[in-house]
Amino acid sequence: MPTRGRPARLTVAMTHPVQYYSPWFRYISENCPEIQLTVIYATVPTPEQQGVGFGVSFDWDTSPLEGYDFVQVRPPRPTDYLHSDRFLGLHVRGMGRAIRHSSPDAVLVVGWYSATLVRALVACRLAGYGAIYRGDTHLGRGRGVLRSTMWGVKTRAMLRFFEAFLTVGRWNREYLRHFGIPDSMIFFAPHCVDNDLFRSAAANDRTVGGGTHYRASLGISPDDFVVLFVGKVDSQKRPADVIAACAALGEGVTTLIVGTGPEVERCRDDAARLGVRLILAGFVNQSGLGRVYGAADVCVLPSSSETWGLVVNEAMAAGTPCVVSDAVGCAPDLIRPGITGEVFEVGDVAACTAALARIRNAKSHGHDFTEACQGIVANYSFRTATDGLLQAVESVQRARPDE
Repeated sequence: MPTRGRPARLTVAMTHPVQYYSPWFRYISENCPEIQLTVIYATVPTPEQQGVGFGVSFDWDTSPLEGYDFVQVRPPRPTDYLHSDRFLGLHVRGMGRAIRHSSPDAVLVVGWYSATLVRALVACRLAGYGAIYRGDTHLGRGRGVLRSTMWGVKTRAMLRFFEAFLTVGRWNREYLRHFGIPDSMIFFAPHCVDNDLFRSAAANDRTVGGGTHYRASLGISPDDFVVLFVGKVDSQKRPADVIAACAALGEGVTTLIVGTGPEVERCRDDAARLGVRLILAGFVNQSGLGRVYGAADVCVLPSSSETWGLVVNEAMAAGTPCVVSDAVGCAPDLIRPGITGEVFEVGDVAACTAALARIRNAKSHGHDFTEACQGIVANYSFRTATDGLLQAVESVQRARPDE
């Protein structure tokens, strides 16, 4: 959508690089001539800061800063905290200036969980730039009356800063509608990963006999039913539920946990007590994850709270069905019971066990979930997200005609 005979200048305001956003930015820069993209990062974290919550310092092995134009407002500081649970964890005062310097036609802001992002929204309002929302918040499983009221008042106030809204999925759309955003202002730009990368990585690692080199490298029998958990090994993700469910499944099961976190020792202890064959693979960087998903029979995400769950996108792109709790935001979008996986009530280990047993039984009778999983997740792609983004930019431009 050209503006004054040129591509629309889109600025994206973010606290720091996120491994799930960077491939999309590269895709836009390489495949969408209608947009001239600039991404503004408040800072770029050190490996130690990036590793908070993972239990290990690291750099992503696929650079999150290559393939598109970006600006870093300031270097990292020792006091920076990048996660969304602290509003003042990162407070960078130069965001407004950086946005103005980019001379945008529209500005994409990924929520208001940080003081830095609120500064970006205020700068857009003062300078007259149209702001576009993209987030994955949903209405959740209920709140206390007081908290719900206060949260609702704050949410309505913050949503007024935006002129167009990108929704990542069904529950997020319901959230926007709940707060009075009309459908005419909501555009579908789903959460997505590099589907081709995960599909090819999983396929390339499989042997002629149907196993995978990665599975063999871990000493897992080709005949075992491999139940995979990927993510931060913390209480919110409920990895202990996976151990308990696998114990109930009986013989011929291997539990593979990829990730690190404070619940690792509990998982190790529970597995020993319950007689579960457990492999703790630790942190696996981006380039190795396709092999991990390809080695599994099923991926489980039993979280008590999950706004989306991009590991489900990754697993399904690799052709692996997923069993997820009903608190996982992507469940109504990606999981088709009996087709791409199963959904169970969060915390119900017996229900999780039954769901895993259904997947196991289907696979033992020759059912292949690959085509269905990859077919559903194909609709959650960079192309689809970019189409929605273009529609949102066009909507902002129509509301702000050229002078």
